[in-house]
Amino acid sequence: MKKTIIFLTFAIISTISFGQNLDDLDSYTVDEFYKKVELDYGTLDEDGNEIEYVYVKTKVDKGDYKIDLTDGDGDLYEVKDTNLFIKFNGYFGYAGYSKECIMKVEYYKSTVYKL
Repeated sequence: MKKTIIFLTFAIISTISFGQNLDDLDSYTVDEFYKKVELDYGTLDEDGNEIEYVYVKTKVDKGDYKIDLTDGDGDLYEVKDTNLFIKFNGYFGYAGYSKECIMKVEYYKSTVYKL
């Protein structure tokens, strides 16, 4: 919870107003937001293998955010310099080490626009 609050504080500070038309950008619908939770040393999964962390669904406050996305584990993308991860409904593509984006979070739908 504390890390989520830190992220949201950072994100609110980073909130920007947009002068360009978002309709001109490639857009991607967010399926879910996740936060990465570090586990105690020696935690095991159901098969007895040691695991270091899990991803837990989380919510993000409504607003517009300028973010940098990087590739994460599996189908997840990491919001750079935060503990927030995004899973998209469709294919986002390769983000590499950093892809500048605008994230628009609304009550019933969230969208990421590639810059």
